[in-house]
Amino acid sequence: MSIMIAQSLENNRQAPAQPMGTPVPADNQVTQLLLQAMSLVGHDASTAIDFMRRASALAANEQPFAERHDTIPLHAPGGLAPWQVKRSRRFIEDNLAGRISIDDLAKLTRLSPSYFCAAFRASFGTSPHDFVCRCRVDLAKRLMMETEAPLCEIALDSGFADQSHLSRVFRRVTGTTPAAWRRTCRTS
Repeated sequence: MSIMIAQSLENNRQAPAQPMGTPVPADNQVTQLLLQAMSLVGHDASTAIDFMRRASALAANEQPFAERHDTIPLHAPGGLAPWQVKRSRRFIEDNLAGRISIDDLAKLTRLSPSYFCAAFRASFGTSPHDFVCRCRVDLAKRLMMETEAPLCEIALDSGFADQSHLSRVFRRVTGTTPAAWRRTCRTS
């Protein structure tokens, strides 16, 4: 994987000149994102992939759509309709720091709570609870990288009850603690 990143870096440096008037991606940002991805490959593959996706979006002159859960799934049999997927995702992203209940999501999509859970799993391949946990962990990762805030504050800003809750869920999702993950990112 690190060979692919290195090749991407080299290709980014040798990109052909674009015609006048064409927006040029921020090469320095692309390079920085790819370097961060390369440094995380052995420690946190999911975050490394996040960085590569952001770099790819930036290089393609698109706005990065943040997390790895950004693609809209195709309509799966028994799953949510595309409008329900968009509404659910938007509601979750807008309310990560607060309480997100199955009842609220079900009402938003005009489904019963039990049917919503089954349809959500068919569309996203995971339960609503696990999806929300992963989104919150991704938000916590972003806050740890972009701010110097203490973990207890990041936990609350990410929608966790407290730092202990953040640590438990973070370890379950990534295999490491938030403090260890933050140290690894800072040293690279």
